[in-house]
Amino acid sequence: MLLTLALKNLATISDTEVSFSSGLNVLTGETGAGKSIIIDGLLLALGERADTGLIRPGASLASVEALFRTEEGVELLVRREVHSAGRSRMFIDDSLTTLDEARMRLFGLVDLHSQRSTPALLQRRIQRSALDEFGGCTAISDSLGYLFEKCRIGMDRLVILEETLDSGAEMRELTSHELELMETLDPSLTDYESHIAERRELEDSRDSSELLFGICSGIQDEGGLHETLSAFERELSRAKLDPGSIPGLLEQARIALEEAAGACSDILARIENAPWRLDEIDRRLDAYSALLSRCGGSIDNLLLRRGELERELDRFNTLDRELRDLRSTLPDDLAELAASAGELTACRLESAGRLTAAVESELSLLAMPDACFRVSFPSPRASDCIDADGSSIGAWGAEVPEFLFSANLGMEPGLLASVASGGELSRMSLALKLALASVRQPFTMVFDEIDSGVGGKTARSLADSLVRAAVDRQVIVITHLPRIAAAADQHLTVMKEQRADLPYTEVRLLESRKERISELTRVLGGGEAAAVHAEKMLDEASIERTGKDSKK
Repeated sequence: MLLTLALKNLATISDTEVSFSSGLNVLTGETGAGKSIIIDGLLLALGERADTGLIRPGASLASVEALFRTEEGVELLVRREVHSAGRSRMFIDDSLTTLDEARMRLFGLVDLHSQRSTPALLQRRIQRSALDEFGGCTAISDSLGYLFEKCRIGMDRLVILEETLDSGAEMRELTSHELELMETLDPSLTDYESHIAERRELEDSRDSSELLFGICSGIQDEGGLHETLSAFERELSRAKLDPGSIPGLLEQARIALEEAAGACSDILARIENAPWRLDEIDRRLDAYSALLSRCGGSIDNLLLRRGELERELDRFNTLDRELRDLRSTLPDDLAELAASAGELTACRLESAGRLTAAVESELSLLAMPDACFRVSFPSPRASDCIDADGSSIGAWGAEVPEFLFSANLGMEPGLLASVASGGELSRMSLALKLALASVRQPFTMVFDEIDSGVGGKTARSLADSLVRAAVDRQVIVITHLPRIAAAADQHLTVMKEQRADLPYTEVRLLESRKERISELTRVLGGGEAAAVHAEKMLDEASIERTGKDSKK
C-alpha cells in the first residue's frame, strides 16, 4: 500500500506531499493542472528511468519520497533523487541501492497503468502465474518446474560425462597402466633402501669368498682346528691328574668353532646364490629406476605420483558410475516430467475456460459487451525446451499461456500489447483483476487513463467496478469523470496557479462534503444544476457503498 508520496522540484510541483488511504483514491483537477506529475513521481519511486526534463526550472535537484507498507506490515521508505547533471540516485530505507535492486525489491507492490508505464499484465510470466493460481494449478506448476530443472541438469550432466569419458579414454588407459606398474612394484622408501643395501652386501661378500672358504676349511678339514681339539680332549682324558675346567673350556671352543664354520658355510651358500639374487635385486631396482625416471628420480615424488594416479583413476571410475546411474534414472525422470506437463495442460485448459467467462462478464459490466478475451497456449521456444517422451517441455510446461483481447465484434483477438489502446488496456486490466479476485495481486493499483473515451452509463459501470476492485485493497485513479470521483473513499484535487514567473501545482485532500460537492460541480461544468447533480451523485455513492459494506 502507498501511504505517502512527497514530491520536490518536479515539473510544476515545488514541494508537496500526498497521503493515500486504502480503498478508492481519486484525483481530479483541471486539464494541465499537473495530475500526471503524480504518476511521474510514482514511476521514479518505482525505479523507472529518470528524465532531467522533469526537474523544475531553476532547481538543480528533484526528489521523490514514497512510503509503502507491504502486506506483511513492513514499511519501506523509497527516495529517488534526480540531478540536473543527469545523475540519479535511489535509496531504500536510507540505504543507497541500484535501480535494478530497487525494482526487484519493489516489484509486486504497485500495478500502474498509464501511458508512461508498462502494465505488469503485459508480461507473460504474470499472465501464466495468474492463470495457474486462478485454476489451482500452482502446485502442479511448481512441481513441474522442479522436475524440469532436475531433468535439464541431468541431461546437461549426461553430455558432459560422455564427452569427458570419451575424451579421457586414452588418458584413463595410460593412468591405469602406470598405476598397475606401481601396484606390481608396491614401492616404499624402506624397500628401496634395503635392496640397495643387500646388493652392496652381496657384492662385498663375493670379494671375500676365498677368505671365508679358507676359514671354513681350516676348521673342518682333516688336520684342522676341529680335529686338533678332539685330539687335545683325548690326551687330556688319559692324564693322571684332575683336569679341572679344561674339558669344559675345550668343549666350548669346539662348539664355537662349529658355529664359526656354520656361519662361514651360510655366507658361502649366499655367495654361491649371489648371481641369482643379484639378478632378482637388479630387476627390482630396474623397475624402480623406470618409474623414478618419470618422477624426477625421487622416491618421495614416486610415492606422491602413485597417490595422484589413484585419485585420477578413482575420478574416472566415479564418473563412470555416475554415468551409469544417470542413464538408469534419467528416463524415469523424463517420463515423470511428461506426465506432469500433461496434468498441468489439462488444469490450465479448464482454468482458461472459467477465466474467460469471468473476464468477459466483467468487460460486459464495463460497457464492453463486444469485447473478446481468450487464453492461447503457444509452445515454448524450442531452445528453452527439453524432449520428454516425445514432448517438448519448457520450465513452465508444454505451453506458454498468453492473454488475447479484442475490443470490437468481428476482430480477431490479439496480444494485449498490440491490440488494446491505453483506456481499453486499463479496463481490460481492471476486468481481469476483478475476475482474479481470489488470486494474490499487487495491493495497490493505479490508473491514469482508465476513463479514456468513457461516458454515460459506462461511467457508472466503471465506477462500480473500481469500487469493487478497491474492496480490501488500494486503488488510485486520476479521472475526469464525476461518477468515479463521487464513488471515492478519498478524494484529492490537483490545482495549479501562477506565481511570479513559475506555475505551482498543489494537491489537496477534500475532507468535507461541501468541498467535494464544489469539486464535483466544477467537473460537471459548473452552475446550480451541476451542484444539485453533484449532491445527488454523492448521496447515491454513499448509499451504494453502505449497501456493499453491509453485504461484506
